[in-house]
Amino acid sequence: MNPAADRPHHTLLPHALALLYGAAIAYASLQPFTPWLAPADGTPFWPFAPWPLRWTRSDVLANVFAYVPFGLFIALTPRRASPAARAARALAVGMTLSFGLETLQMFLPSRDASLVDFVANTSGTLVGAFLAAFIVRSERTRMLLSGIRHRVFLPGMLGDVGLALLAVWLAAQINPGIPLFAVTFDPEMLPAGLAIGDVAARPDRAAVLIEAAQSALQLTGVGLFLVLLLRNRRHIGGAVLLLIGAALLVKGASAMLLLKPAIWETWLKPGV
Repeated sequence: MNPAADRPHHTLLPHALALLYGAAIAYASLQPFTPWLAPADGTPFWPFAPWPLRWTRSDVLANVFAYVPFGLFIALTPRRASPAARAARALAVGMTLSFGLETLQMFLPSRDASLVDFVANTSGTLVGAFLAAFIVRSERTRMLLSGIRHRVFLPGMLGDVGLALLAVWLAAQINPGIPLFAVTFDPEMLPAGLAIGDVAARPDRAAVLIEAAQSALQLTGVGLFLVLLLRNRRHIGGAVLLLIGAALLVKGASAMLLLKPAIWETWLKPGV
């Protein structure tokens, strides 16, 4: 037992996570960033848009899930605060960010500013804040997470920023449009009348090798980035396997919730 490893440590990891994840949300909400056009005359401000409002289940779930980590990170930034104060802080920051981004989306014809999205973002922020309150109130959980952070990974700002970048990459896998390790599959690209298992539908071997190499290099890159953050190289195998498992879990869960069942079933093939 090492008392120094078991006592609370000061870290800026929640601050780095909140800043980087907030930037990622802004990027995802505003890209492709062009063209910037003023709303047409007579367009109501988005909170006052006439009912019924357009929405889909996948959009609502995506907006909720996207803001859960943000609410969690913001609520964890104060060193000492009550759970209620943490939740209020996260709610205020999350609502401000969502309100600002929805307003900016009015000037992007490719985006749709909506009160439904704002409510979904706020709900996700609250869920994240409640998770943070649970972590803070549970002394055992807090000590466990703090101990893992400082026993396994590099100390100081370098370790905090590196872990934050890795966490943002992992959270980005919630978006089903981002291929995990460059593994992609589009059944609509098959010639008409061919099934997935048909011999004639099999792609060129050179193309398969190139795509496999691309996926391997992406996995290697993320793995090496994780390895550079470790204090002890004996944790390499377990850390990389844990990262791959977590990425597959996040990608699989988001795909099942956000994609149509028929599309998800096309991924459950030996080739993929």
